[in-house]
Amino acid sequence: MDEMTTIHDEVGPRRQHVAFRSGYIWVALGIALGAGFPLGAYLAVAMSVGFPLGSGVASVIQTHGHVQLVGWVGLFIMGISLHVIPRLAGVPMAHRRWSGWILWLMAVGLGLRSVGHPVLASLPEEAWMRPVVWLVAASGLLEWGGILLYAVLLGRTICGMAELSERPALRLVRPYMGMMAVGWVLYACLNLVLLIHMALRGTVVVPQEWNQLAIQGFMGLVLLPVAFAFSVRMLPLYLRLPAPTWSVRGIAYAYGVTVMVQVLPTAPALSRLAPQGALVLSSLGMMVKGGVILWFVWQLDLLTRRQHPWTVHRKLQPGPERRPTRPGLPDYGEFGRFERLVYAAYVWLVLAAGGEVVVGSTTLLGHSWVISTTAIRHIYLLGFMTLLIFGMAVRMLPGFWHKRHVAKPALVEATFWLGNIAVGCRVLLLLVPAGVWNTVPGSLLGARMAFALSGVLGWGAVVCLATNLWKTAQKE
Repeated sequence: MDEMTTIHDEVGPRRQHVAFRSGYIWVALGIALGAGFPLGAYLAVAMSVGFPLGSGVASVIQTHGHVQLVGWVGLFIMGISLHVIPRLAGVPMAHRRWSGWILWLMAVGLGLRSVGHPVLASLPEEAWMRPVVWLVAASGLLEWGGILLYAVLLGRTICGMAELSERPALRLVRPYMGMMAVGWVLYACLNLVLLIHMALRGTVVVPQEWNQLAIQGFMGLVLLPVAFAFSVRMLPLYLRLPAPTWSVRGIAYAYGVTVMVQVLPTAPALSRLAPQGALVLSSLGMMVKGGVILWFVWQLDLLTRRQHPWTVHRKLQPGPERRPTRPGLPDYGEFGRFERLVYAAYVWLVLAAGGEVVVGSTTLLGHSWVISTTAIRHIYLLGFMTLLIFGMAVRMLPGFWHKRHVAKPALVEATFWLGNIAVGCRVLLLLVPAGVWNTVPGSLLGARMAFALSGVLGWGAVVCLATNLWKTAQKE
């Protein structure tokens, strides 16, 4: 892992970059397959068939949410960003050894949380529970340390590009990366405080309203901004989209403001002080944030294809002797049909953002919500972020490993179908009003069975991805 690759920067001497650290990807996949998706599958099946969940269901739900956010999606973000951002900045990573320390802190912390938190409620005696709950609190301390090192490392790396401040590749998406760093630190601090509070009180769960605030903040300030940043930088190259000549930074600032307006009023202290005002502000932020996301998708031109690709103005065109690539794409199919996963991810993103516009506007008008916010959250996480990871991983990671193609293009197709069906099964029961199910005999039972299968299908999609990536990395 200490081997380094070199690149030549156009305005300076040869600089050394650390080779891609694959451990982040394998740990993320291991946590997803061993904890995140299995816990979700267990909960989905148990809730669908009426299996008694017991007193520990709340701790299982909180563990599932945390390891999916931080372990599955979060570690993917860490690993790829630590490889890509120094290259966008044109400077080597500030402290090479920190990357390994960050991975170990996160892996051990997430492991303790995955094992310790779900079993708290089932421990027979308080004498057993006390040391375990403090181990869970220690997991928060380890993750806090890893996240803090990660944020400082990115900050110092970017600060090292003072003489390269005109580099447009990073400057364009810097506001999104700034939001991501702030979101990581805020989440780590809040998570640590909540776990210590849980340990001091001797309970098995953190306060639910604060846990929801942490999840909303992480989604709004970490997951979506980093997805938007990588979409702006990578998708024009991978899918031949138009060059981002629109106000990428302006949309970032507008998005950041709307996230704050949506999330901050839900803090328990503020919501209890003025419940109605907090509801109005949060609903307004939700509605406008959904609109900003829809505008981002429109400007990205991924789904609409209104404009010419960035290659239309290239002065040098490939010669006739070169084998033609796939229609409208720069590859030959060696990465499978990865673009279908990216397109599907953005379709789900449009549905989630449109749902927030509907929920926010109807709440402001004094009506009850017509769409479950739980469904919207799962569309963002499982529909958009997970499918985007599925698509981008098989396209980006082979290059990081110096491979020319993915090992099994057919597994990309399997990932597409399993992933999308899993999302549909997961949110169908929550999106359709209960009255509709009662009008069609047998439909409610079918929706419950689909809900029960969603976790298993999602786990199967990750198995396909993990198998494909492992075979690709090992391929000579």
